[in-house]
Amino acid sequence: MKKLKRILRLFCLALLLLLAVTGIAITGAAPTQPKNRQKIIDNETLIEMVDQKKDDDEEKP
Repeated sequence: MKKLKRILRLFCLALLLLLAVTGIAITGAAPTQPKNRQKIIDNETLIEMVDQKKDDDEEKP
């Protein structure tokens, strides 16, 4: 009986490993997250608007 349980456990382990490898082979490995998540969260484009200076001659009448 102990030998049957041992063989059954080994068979189940092999079956689970086979299912895991098959799942990875079909879908591919999961993508890894980058180490710096702030770059992903703050991905807005930041632009500085520069005001144009008016000429001093045009302001004085």
